[in-house]
Amino acid sequence: MTDLGEISWILGIHVMQDRKEGWIVLSQQKYLEEVLERFDKANVHPISTPSLPNHHLVCLPLPEVDIKHFQQALSALMYLMLGTCPNIAYTVAALSCHTANPGTEHQHALDRLFRYLRSTPDYKLVYHCGVSGGDSILRYMDANWGSYINDPKSTSGYVFTLSGGAISWSSKKQSAVTLSSTKAEYITGTHAAKEAIWLGQLFTGLQQPSSFPIPLHINNQSTIAIAKNPKFHNHTKHINIRYHFLRHMVKSGDITLDYMSTNDQPANVLTKGLAQEKHKKFSKELGLHRAD
Repeated sequence: MTDLGEISWILGIHVMQDRKEGWIVLSQQKYLEEVLERFDKANVHPISTPSLPNHHLVCLPLPEVDIKHFQQALSALMYLMLGTCPNIAYTVAALSCHTANPGTEHQHALDRLFRYLRSTPDYKLVYHCGVSGGDSILRYMDANWGSYINDPKSTSGYVFTLSGGAISWSSKKQSAVTLSSTKAEYITGTHAAKEAIWLGQLFTGLQQPSSFPIPLHINNQSTIAIAKNPKFHNHTKHINIRYHFLRHMVKSGDITLDYMSTNDQPANVLTKGLAQEKHKKFSKELGLHRAD
């Protein structure tokens, strides 16, 4: 094994750090610029958000555009989302549901995503030990009930931040049908709780500060009540038993659910299209900042 000094590049991600000042910055600007050139999007008109609020994509029986080209472009952007751009996770996840039969509307949505990335090539994921919260992991979760018009399923989203930057995030379509926003949030809470427990154990193994119970910030009071009160049988008997993992973690004291207003919930950016002001606000709270 050869010591090459401090890391500067890994898998297309540029790593910058200053141990004395206590910050680390991750950037995929070079990769993004290569992707824009590859798909002839380097000179498109920039736009302020990756997707429109309340815009839903319809499934098609047959494709209307080049499937291979659509899949290649989305795959390139998916790597960007997985690396340093959690703020495009919702749009990428929504488009991924239509890779088998993409249509003109889906192509327009993909082009919009390219236009948004064209406006933010210098966005970087920043971690700084001097920010509020310090070394504590902050955990947020949200659900968008009935967000898919092709079937009655919802979108789950969660994000975990450390030192002001996102370290784990998810935006995905739920596999189960729920009868209310409360149940959709409950299912999301289960997924977020599993990730929270894993991260807690990881930090313990790394001999880093990790305290229990682990707080999850949620914007649904009814979900909190159900997780704390097993007597709500009539409201929960139709929920698959595996999703009651959340209730078990709350009862054991490993997880707590703390209410947070929707207007302050960063996980919103992972479950729906937002207006410019909110999208910019929550992106910043995930640790995304422009280059100085």
